[in-house]
Order: sequence, then C-alpha cells, then structure tokens
Amino acid sequence: MGKEIEKLEKLGFSNYEARVFFALYTGSVMSAADIAKEAKIPRPSVYEILRSFAKKGFCNEITTPTKQLFEVISSKVIEDKLEIQIKSDYENKLTSLKDCFNEIKPLYKTRQPAEYKSDVELIKGFNLHRELKFLELVKKSSKGIMIMNRFMGNVSDKIDNESKKLFKRGGYIKSIYENSTNFKLKINDKWQNVTKQDLITLCEGFVKQGEDLRFLNEVPQILAVFDESIVYISLYDEKVSTRDSSDVIIKNKRFAAFISGLFNIYWDRADSLEMLKKELNN
Repeated sequence: MGKEIEKLEKLGFSNYEARVFFALYTGSVMSAADIAKEAKIPRPSVYEILRSFAKKGFCNEITTPTKQLFEVISSKVIEDKLEIQIKSDYENKLTSLKDCFNEIKPLYKTRQPAEYKSDVELIKGFNLHRELKFLELVKKSSKGIMIMNRFMGNVSDKIDNESKKLFKRGGYIKSIYENSTNFKLKINDKWQNVTKQDLITLCEGFVKQGEDLRFLNEVPQILAVFDESIVYISLYDEKVSTRDSSDVIIKNKRFAAFISGLFNIYWDRADSLEMLKKELNN
C-alpha cells in the first residue's frame, strides 16, 4: 500500500492518518485493534485518529455490548468532503495571504539603512520581472514618458491599460520608433510578417489613442524616461541574446535630464508619421 499512502499524504494526511484511513477504507466493519494491526501502528494512536475521522464524517462509530466498531462511509461522500475541505483551505490561505500583504506592504524596505539604498537597479536575464518593472514605472508616472524603442517579436496593436490611465491623468507618451518591419503583427487572427503599410497603420492607431511618435531609420538604444526623473535602459547588442542581456533602472534627476536632452535631439532629427506616409507613396 506504499503508493496509496504517498498519494493520501499529498492530500494532507499524516503518515499515520493515511495508514489508518487506507485500512478503514479497504476494510468493512472494524475494531480499533483490527485497524491498528492492518495499519501497523500503535493502538493508542489509532483511537485518536479514528475519533478525528468520525468528527470529519469519514466513518461511523458503531457501539456494541463488547466493543466499539468503525465503518467507513461512502467513497463518493468522502471524496466530496475532501474536495470541499481542500477548496476551503485554499480560499482561506489566499484570503490570509492578501490580508497579510495588504497590511505589511507599506512596511516594505522601511528599515533599510541609508547606506544600502541604491539609485541604480540591474535586471539580468530574460524574465517576467522586466515587464512588471516597466509597467510599475508606467503606473507611477504622472507627467509623462519618453520612449525610444524598436518593434521586435510579436507586437500588439492595443495600448496597455496603464498607458490609458496615464493619458487620463493628463500625462503624455512621446515615442521614437525604429523604421523597420522586423516584427510580427496579428492579422486575421494570425501572427504575420508586416509591411511598411502595416507599420504605418499600427502607429496611426497609437496616435489615435493619444501617443505622439516619430521614426528613426535606426534606434541607437532602447530606453524610457519616466517623469523626467527615472531612466530605464534595455542594453542592446545584436551579438548578445535577450536571455543574456541586462536592463538598468537609474533613479537620478540629473541623469534623467541628460537622457531627456539626448532624446529631444533625436526627436528633432526623426521623421514624422506623415513623412513616413509620403516616403511610402513615392
């Protein structure tokens, strides 16, 4: 019965509980002595477990003139009881988790000594943490965001919810995109390679949603400046895989002002959407 015991333990039974349950489950009407012998555990432990099982509704207690007997109830009923208990335990733990972190969230790093605080954060490797960090910065922005980027991989034509909220807060998004078609767009429910016209159509949608954008034939660096105070740089090198690359977050207003100035130099050099349209039609 080794495998069965292991499976019962995965449901939350202790080893002794699993042994008693399996003996009771596979038997008929049994005494505590019979169950202890079958489960191969001390009789005193069996009595305590059986009382617990009776309380949970896993078995019935049958009192006779000579001894106390135990009989397992319907298999389906036990399965339903365990399912309800597992779901209840999960919901309770999830509720406790949310309550706990709602309470302790304001205390995050509040005791961090000043000498350990850093204005530079390094994110290594390809992981979800990058996207979450970027969205967190968008969420906290109130003035606006300057973005220098190139479309890569699969690109959505929908603006994300945090950007929509930024526009509602009166913020702005100025973007310089690379004038390239090295990405895929979902067209007729299929991810397809794009043309220059597809690029223009995509960006026209962004403009309608509130974004101000321009184009360079080659974007020198992928970066974003948030509220003229935080710089997010995604270090790019064609010879380095995305998995091995790094992102850097720099929280320094002087540096952010410097990068903003560079951004505006490139902005002045960049082509407008109308210029891209004329180039396509010529």
